[in-house]
Amino acid sequence: MAFCLVITSNLPAQRYGIKGQLYWSTPESANKSQTVKYSGIPLEVYVHALTSPAEVDVVDGFISKIYTPVVDRFFCKWDGSFKSKLPAGKYSVFVRYQNKFYGNIQDANDNLSPVSLGKNKNEWITITINYFSPH
Repeated sequence: MAFCLVITSNLPAQRYGIKGQLYWSTPESANKSQTVKYSGIPLEVYVHALTSPAEVDVVDGFISKIYTPVVDRFFCKWDGSFKSKLPAGKYSVFVRYQNKFYGNIQDANDNLSPVSLGKNKNEWITITINYFSPH
């Protein structure tokens, strides 16, 4: 019986997955923009503990610093797709591009780019990089 207890106590925590896709929002004209799938150099994706607007610094409308703990950090693929396995919980997911963090949605409690894991399924998220380079 002691042998069974030792084996079960060393089992890893249940891990669930996030999968997602990065998009670009590019200007087509002065009044219109187009969103397309990201394609290019792999960008770094950050998974933080659930983050509120009070836990970030915003400069010129972009997130410049996030104060909640980093839970995971990885690179997307060249086509902008990404995935990660995490323990059950609530997280905020951001992508870093040119020293700015992007996460496009807020929940009813104003948490930034939230995802909730723990239902034995992958959660799908999208992040749009709203970067407009000067002409």
